[in-house]
Amino acid sequence: MEARMRNSEMRAPSPLLQVEHLKTYYPIKKGIIQRTVGHVKAVDGVSFSIYPGETLGLVGESGCGKSTIGKTLIGLETPTEGQFFFQGEEISQYSSRDMKKMRRDLQIIFQDPYSSLNPRKRIRDILGEPLVVHGIFTGEEVQKRVDQLMEIVGLPSFYKNRYPHEFSGGQRQRIGIARALSLNPKLVICDEPVSALDVSIQAQILNLLKDLQKEFQLTYLFIAHGLGAIKYICDRIAVMYLGKIVEIAKAEEIFRNPRHPYTKALLGAYPIPNPHLRSTDRIVIQGDVPSPANPPNGCRFHTRCPIAKAICREQEPLLKGAGHSVACFAHD
Repeated sequence: MEARMRNSEMRAPSPLLQVEHLKTYYPIKKGIIQRTVGHVKAVDGVSFSIYPGETLGLVGESGCGKSTIGKTLIGLETPTEGQFFFQGEEISQYSSRDMKKMRRDLQIIFQDPYSSLNPRKRIRDILGEPLVVHGIFTGEEVQKRVDQLMEIVGLPSFYKNRYPHEFSGGQRQRIGIARALSLNPKLVICDEPVSALDVSIQAQILNLLKDLQKEFQLTYLFIAHGLGAIKYICDRIAVMYLGKIVEIAKAEEIFRNPRHPYTKALLGAYPIPNPHLRSTDRIVIQGDVPSPANPPNGCRFHTRCPIAKAICREQEPLLKGAGHSVACFAHD
């Protein structure tokens, strides 16, 4: 039995990315000398892991801090506290030079496919630039790789001579995906990659991402506020509210058995075509999201929670549970 337990431990995969108590604050400055008078707590003590080959969804209302997490992990924002490890190596304090090397394995797809592409450059130069900067290909090899990337994302290779404004939104996002894949990364952060696209195009891009994941053994951190996309593409889901993760579990478990009141409210707002399958006991939350510059004491959701207790106003619940974790005193 001991040998069997030892073998099961050996087979357990190690996280590709592990985030521990991550905080990202933005200073609030006032006065002539720009004195710091407070902080916007965009991300306030977040921990999670992503395993090789899986897709972890990060979902929540606008302003909850999910995009800030993605930008912090890629090095576009500086963490205030906490650590994050990529393949067991801490990268949270990497210099710009070190992060340049890391970006061969860690890439991002941005939300707006137009503003993320340089309008003054042809597509061949946009896709070829990472290859030249990292010294992977030179000369004619660069253009051969560009042709290959165009075909991978479903665009004719001769389109590479065009400028970004000559493409539709869906085509521009395919180019953004091609750029993210140019260096053969292991982890791709998808920062709301379909929210700016038409519904019909969203389905095409989601299918493309799933096909590419299978073909190139990619791992995704998929950030979104639309539950339809999250449900379709993600293996596990982490629900965020006001800078914190309040629930995390497998995708089917989140939709079948949500435990946190905020998660239940999000699912209650999710449209279900079949009226016979709609829940009659859905939670409707009232009021606005509190300011991240001055979050409530205790549980941050208690100001809008229909089942809040006195303890919720005084103490902050911890994220507890194996497999299905939830930060709520109602499930202690």
